[in-house]
Amino acid sequence: MLNQLIPEFREKVEELLQALRSNGYLMRPYCSIRDPFSQAKLWRQSRSSAQIATMVTRLRSQGAPRIAACIEAVGPQSGKPVTNAAPGFSWHQYGEAVDCFLVNADGSADWDSSAQGYVEYARLATKIGLRAGRDFRDPPHVQYRHHEPHQVMVPAEMDTMLASLYPGFAALKV
Repeated sequence: MLNQLIPEFREKVEELLQALRSNGYLMRPYCSIRDPFSQAKLWRQSRSSAQIATMVTRLRSQGAPRIAACIEAVGPQSGKPVTNAAPGFSWHQYGEAVDCFLVNADGSADWDSSAQGYVEYARLATKIGLRAGRDFRDPPHVQYRHHEPHQVMVPAEMDTMLASLYPGFAALKV
């Protein structure tokens, strides 16, 4: 899973996970690369039809027709809010984010983000130069950059970048 990350980030994540092991905490990666369609499903699952339509219209007007088509293509989703990031607006699509969970002594997953392992995960991630998701209420998340994709790329650039990374996305009819 980590081999999908960009090399510079992968090295830092491996360093982070080793430092945690040395301190008695085992964190297991469960999500690294997330293709635009998976991101669209997660984004849509807590959005109303009006919110989705507004985003699709905005993306088309900003020169990102494939991102808009991707959001439409995944169809209706339901579930709890998972992300505020539409496709292209998450570093997961670019190999610059990973989500990990804390492993208990019995091998089970510990999702209690107040557990000391998550506190250490965020502290050590920050110490080695990563941005900890704990800073924005996403404790399992760490990312390579300290800013978000929309702070360095406009939607049209994201659309083009995603098309270069994902053939299925590039093939969307717009």
